Amino acid sequence: MITVILLMVLLRASAEMGVHIRSNYGQLVTSSTLQWVPGEDGTRPQNAVVGAHEIVEVVPIVDMTEDTHMEQQVKVPVYVCRARHNGVWISGQLRSDQSFCSISLLGVASTSNRYEVLENVDEGARLQWVPWDRFSRIPTGAVAGGETYVARRVVEDGEESNKDAGPGVLGFTHHLGKLDPKDGLGRITIINQNNEEQDFTDGEVLVETEPVRYELTGLKFNLWRKRLMRRLVTLTNNTLRNGAATVAVNVDMALAYDSEYSLYWGQGKAILKGLPTTVRLANGTLVGEIKWGLPEVEERKDLFSVEYFLEPGTAVNVTLRGNHTESEVPYSGKLVAVYEDGSTKARDIEGSRREVAMLDVRPEFSAVYYIRNLTLVPTTTTTTTTTTTTTTTTTTTTEMSVETPAVAETRRNKTPIGSNAKGENSSIQSDEASSLKKERGATPEGIGSNSGDRAGLGAALLLSIAITLLHRIT
Repeated sequence: MITVILLMVLLRASAEMGVHIRSNYGQLVTSSTLQWVPGEDGTRPQNAVVGAHEIVEVVPIVDMTEDTHMEQQVKVPVYVCRARHNGVWISGQLRSDQSFCSISLLGVASTSNRYEVLENVDEGARLQWVPWDRFSRIPTGAVAGGETYVARRVVEDGEESNKDAGPGVLGFTHHLGKLDPKDGLGRITIINQNNEEQDFTDGEVLVETEPVRYELTGLKFNLWRKRLMRRLVTLTNNTLRNGAATVAVNVDMALAYDSEYSLYWGQGKAILKGLPTTVRLANGTLVGEIKWGLPEVEERKDLFSVEYFLEPGTAVNVTLRGNHTESEVPYSGKLVAVYEDGSTKARDIEGSRREVAMLDVRPEFSAVYYIRNLTLVPTTTTTTTTTTTTTTTTTTTTEMSVETPAVAETRRNKTPIGSNAKGENSSIQSDEASSLKKERGATPEGIGSNSGDRAGLGAALLLSIAITLLHRIT
């Protein structure tokens, strides 16, 4: 059980090991674009690094129009691999038709069904095979397979190692192996066609060339997936005062506050961290200059100007607030790696832009108060009063009854007969006029507005009607 656990730990540790390349100072540093991927029984990752080719067939092509004869080679790749032998990692080759990695150590060739294959992550690395001999230095960027470097040697036409491949150019273009810088002045050891070890004092070394800067172009933001978080915070507060005795003035002040700003474009796979990067939108507009993979963090000190018109001897408190805003928006574009020799290598990229900033900064003012006693200054409030007039129409129904002769007589003795002809008509017209004026909301001229006047008018009307009836009867 313990053996199984240890084996799993070792396999996991080896799988997590990165690829080391030689720096300018001769030290080994971890590559950002290469990795060793575990494999067994012939398996390999999609972007496995090809170190050579095996020519398996030559197909003749006849061009009848020009009466020429050409040949087309059918090739299969040979991949860069490494395997552990006696606790030491050794680089070798994985052929397409084999299920093992071939390596050699101390003159003995061996194979392993469990191995690791060199992968160019997202095709982000620029790889070259650089010539080397025992009188030259190991180039900067040389890829290490362990304690040695990944190397190869070209197969010359008619070379003995290809004698079993068939006539003509059939066979391998190169044989893969290792460069051991500690073996004398250096020595390249390969496994040939016959699975035999061979040593050479010259050959080629696999080198990764790192870019000097990046350009992120064709930038497009996916605003539909943007995430936004706001938190209202109090930045600072102060008091504006007008201590003048007689003059009302605009009092202004610059409020200082601290805020944190950060911007991060993400890291991504197979991208060097810290390289200067120019960011441009799809229309070519410059967004800015950043250090790729490193968050840009600033402790900002800003000023915000406020002013308030104050009467003499008054003051107002001001509080500065803002929204601590965190935003995250996905983007896509093309990342162009620029190399020292001026060449470029572009690939599509997707990421997420995260920004933290203080936005929507605004002042909030208190009520104005007197400095002397801290009481509030009265404010003039304009009140709009709306008056609604309601017109009421009142209809009065008067019942006329025939009084007894005794009552009519008494009234007749008080009112001379013959003086009622005009009075009757005038009283009726006056009552109708009064009703009409009431309907129009007016008061009849000569009639009081109190209840006593209205009662006297009704009694006079009844008396006039009674005299008229008695007169007609007699």
